[in-house]
Amino acid sequence: MKTILLNLICFLFIGSIAAQVPMLKGRVIDKDSKEPIPFANVYWCDGKTGAVTDLEGDFLVADTAGCDTLIISTIGYSKQQLYIKSGTASVTIELSASELHLSEMVVEEYDGLIISSDYESSVVYEVVDYKPSSATHAKSARMDKGEGYADYAPSAGESAGSDVPSSGIAAGQLTAGEVNDFTKWKLWEDIKTTDLASYNTQWKLYPENRFVVQVSNKKKLPVHNATAVLMDELGNVVWSARTDNTGKAELWAGMFDGKAEKKYSINVIYDNKSYPIKKADSFQNGINFIELPVNCSEEKNVDLAFMIDATGSMGDEIAYLQAELSNVVERVKDSLPGHNVRLAIVFYRDLGDAYVVMNKDFTSNIPEAISYLRSNGAGGGGDYPEAVDSALHVSINNLSWNENAVARILFPVLDAPPHETQKVIASMQNSIPRAASKGIRISPLACSGVNKSTEYLLRSMALATNGTYVFLTDHSGIGNSHIAPTTDEYKVEKLNDALVRIIVSFSESPECDKPIVENINESDTAVMTMPAPKDSTQSIDTTTASNNDSLKVDTILPLQPVISWRYYPNPTAGPVTVEIVNLPEVKEGFLYLTDLTGKLLARYEVKESNVVQIDISMYPTGTYYLTFFYGEERKLCAPVVLMH
Repeated sequence: MKTILLNLICFLFIGSIAAQVPMLKGRVIDKDSKEPIPFANVYWCDGKTGAVTDLEGDFLVADTAGCDTLIISTIGYSKQQLYIKSGTASVTIELSASELHLSEMVVEEYDGLIISSDYESSVVYEVVDYKPSSATHAKSARMDKGEGYADYAPSAGESAGSDVPSSGIAAGQLTAGEVNDFTKWKLWEDIKTTDLASYNTQWKLYPENRFVVQVSNKKKLPVHNATAVLMDELGNVVWSARTDNTGKAELWAGMFDGKAEKKYSINVIYDNKSYPIKKADSFQNGINFIELPVNCSEEKNVDLAFMIDATGSMGDEIAYLQAELSNVVERVKDSLPGHNVRLAIVFYRDLGDAYVVMNKDFTSNIPEAISYLRSNGAGGGGDYPEAVDSALHVSINNLSWNENAVARILFPVLDAPPHETQKVIASMQNSIPRAASKGIRISPLACSGVNKSTEYLLRSMALATNGTYVFLTDHSGIGNSHIAPTTDEYKVEKLNDALVRIIVSFSESPECDKPIVENINESDTAVMTMPAPKDSTQSIDTTTASNNDSLKVDTILPLQPVISWRYYPNPTAGPVTVEIVNLPEVKEGFLYLTDLTGKLLARYEVKESNVVQIDISMYPTGTYYLTFFYGEERKLCAPVVLMH
């Protein structure tokens, strides 16, 4: 009797809780045929609750006080946003077929079911040129109240052109930062002292034993798409990668176990010919240089793929991302005249959702790809991890990456890690080196929800494939909170600006038949001045002094001398002299040489002498950057052009 009574009480208690949550029942049908539409994504505009229609087109979704707009999207139909009046119990939704048409669905066996379809149609940071619009402030206030992005409308001064999709969201609102660990390699080497220390064993990723090879031709121009293979003493392949737009390839030993041997060799393969480097130096001992008797690389193809987490938790940002990416691709095309830019889109969710992975393959028809991008919204998910491994497999192996591209960049856009099973980790360990060997630079974009464990995973993937790590910040006031990365400093800029900058820097290369500098007759000396320190002048008012016997005269403390530098010649054939002016004798600084992408190449200590002599003649023709660090915050940075 007690058991029956207890069960009855539990049933009534659960029922009373359920009764407190209003539910919306509905059906989604085709506007013309009135037939039910199964597997449609139905979710509220705040992205917090949603559902997928069953075979009869029916759905049941918990109501939410966060917003009053329901979003419905599915393959082959135009996305619809529907105002739902408070208290509505049921609704029938009619969708109109879109102009795009589905090709045949392909089902593949890969660690579970993957459905792939293809349309044939404490950190220091610096805010860079970001001024939130009044609309952004209003959006931030609405988010604080739990309202969703469907309430957003562009301000009077905002563009209503192609960068504003039907949702009314304009590009240029999300803010982001970047951590390029190749630029901060010393910091990454010291990772064991940070809060990321324990995650290498969790994800079985150890980007520690690094080898860099620089490939150029006899004219000292970078060679793109050469295959560099790192081998152990027995001739086993340890890692393989392609040279990038600067002619460099990143190779790794012990990536999945942290173990490294004493001796390695490198084999560079180009145009079916092999060029050996019998003794490979690890990066701590320098870069491995090799010249090939080949012609100049003239690739003008750029492949960009966005691999987007489309689960419900991405609802707070995915609509903004749709607006940003359209703007990014068009600006990249404008910044790279003469280049053929192709775009691919991959959406993924998780096992058990309406789909696991679906994609549109590479196309030069950017509007068509953007239409596909905008036709999908967020839905599904439920637990924290998602099918990242499945999406990575499809993105790397199923997309038609151009073998002759100067840049192949994959941007995973996500807020959650893959599942931590043995099978998933094995899948990741298969996909990451596969991407490196194909020259696909994985550059993750971390959204709200990413934790420190996921940050380590994403930054390791970027290092393994010669990419970079990008993350959204809270400065836009859009979406949920975002964690700051583990690093010393980063700059905050608009997301679209950051992506354009990264893509262009990964794609630019010296022209074969054009000089890198239009006018070489300019002055061969560049002079720069360190930003002046805060005014330390202290003056005592003479009126006050006259009334005080202890204060007879004005007291003025002198300003500290301004540190400046000059470096010459510029352009140079190799030798560069750097003179640091007004560097206190008791202080020291460091001079860094980086390439066009910000990758650290060399480090010089400035201590006993304020004059540093360097030689960069071993690098290929191109633009490099000299950066002088003095103390923790001040720095000078300027370009130096190398011409052979």
